[in-house]
Amino acid sequence: MESFTVGAVTQPRAAVDLFARRWMRRWKVPGASLAVVERGRRSATRSYGYRDRELRLAASPRTVFGLASVTKSFTALAILRLEEEGRLSTRDPIVRHLPEFGTPGTGTTRRITIHHFLTHTSGLPPLPSLHYTAARSLARDPAYDRREARREGADPDRPPIDTYEQMMDFLRTSRYRLLGPPGRFFSYSNEGFGLLGAVIERASGRTYESYVEEEILRPAEMRSTTFDTGVMLRCPEVATLYSPKPTGTRHGLVPSQTWWEESCLRACGALRSNVEDMARYVQIFLNAGRVDGERIVTPASIQKMTAAHAEVSTGLHYGYGVVIRLDYHGTSLVYHGGALPGVSSFFAVAPRRHLGGVVLTNVANVRPELALMSEINARLGLPITTPIEEVPRTIEPGPFLREYEGWYGSGEGEWFEVRALRNVLWLDFHGTAGKLRGLRLRAAGHDRFVYRFGGKAEEARFERDRRGSLWAVFHHWRLVRRRPAKEFRRARKGTTVW
Repeated sequence: MESFTVGAVTQPRAAVDLFARRWMRRWKVPGASLAVVERGRRSATRSYGYRDRELRLAASPRTVFGLASVTKSFTALAILRLEEEGRLSTRDPIVRHLPEFGTPGTGTTRRITIHHFLTHTSGLPPLPSLHYTAARSLARDPAYDRREARREGADPDRPPIDTYEQMMDFLRTSRYRLLGPPGRFFSYSNEGFGLLGAVIERASGRTYESYVEEEILRPAEMRSTTFDTGVMLRCPEVATLYSPKPTGTRHGLVPSQTWWEESCLRACGALRSNVEDMARYVQIFLNAGRVDGERIVTPASIQKMTAAHAEVSTGLHYGYGVVIRLDYHGTSLVYHGGALPGVSSFFAVAPRRHLGGVVLTNVANVRPELALMSEINARLGLPITTPIEEVPRTIEPGPFLREYEGWYGSGEGEWFEVRALRNVLWLDFHGTAGKLRGLRLRAAGHDRFVYRFGGKAEEARFERDRRGSLWAVFHHWRLVRRRPAKEFRRARKGTTVW
């Protein structure tokens, strides 16, 4: 029987395979492919299920899937390569390259830098932009529900946002407030990261896509990786996308050939690839910027990209387009995931252990990190089910739980209510994922709580202003403001100030 041996710990290959198959069943994953890179070489590739379930076409390491937000790491690499060329600096104000960019509050706008966009610390709040940048794709998607979009606070009848200039106009004229001064808060922002594509275009004199292709993909010999849907569809194997769709009293999966196209947010999530190519990409982080001897970026750029620039939560930081866990059971871990309709992706590297990998699937929100980390954990000598996130130790709650009660909402459609009942806090979701009631919040420190959902520990961290009043909660990597209950009903009418 094949096994992994690390010191005195042995993990049978069969146990890892069994875990992957259980993950497929538990999360109803149609198809998935996975690759592991060790000591600079691809040491394993595995595929499970189908790239097309209806035609019974098996997934393979050559199957092209979406990368979604894993694309952000490519965008960060492109920015750092331009910095090496002297075309820009991560310290540059955004308006130096994008003079049309603006936000409510002109003085603050001038202080937002490329670094702030790379680290999600610009102060931009969660906004409904994704609905508008993907509007043309959504109109063709059988799983898209216009009524749900309106419930979330997006206007499905609003004209699409197709260009960087239209996105900047949207940010300059929309009704919202910045979360705080640049650098003060981490809050995941697709709008900011998407505009890095415009920065790359202005600095390089080329389109964002051509710069990434010519300076990263071609030198790395990633021949099946592309932004272009037409090029992708000519690949020998392309995954069919699957999305949840209500079928009577249950939810099933329906196939779709609609790949999201977002011309002005392509720097956020538009790449498609397979695990054979992505295994080469992982080498960039394991070999100090090289792939098979070909220099993509300098070691200094990799070090800068994977530095802990912004704290996300306990033990977790954000670099440039990647997440950093400084202490993952004695080593560091660099990773990022992605999710779009029909796409779940995840890559991770443990640089000091010369180990990394990637997993790609054709359905959203299925926790792909579980499959990849079972392989990485086995090679690190850890139990294969070791969670990637640090699970805070819970404590007895304080006596003033009622001060956390209330409604919290964001422009991305995340609305939830916090209720106190018999010295216990409960979280009820409304909006994006429909309704989900009765998630118990357990105290984990001052203004910090954790709950379990989908087998994962999630953190809810409440924020106070200078007077000590609660004004927001940090949840799912977004800072979500506290709101009057009536705004949940008003959001669909477009009158809410995000």
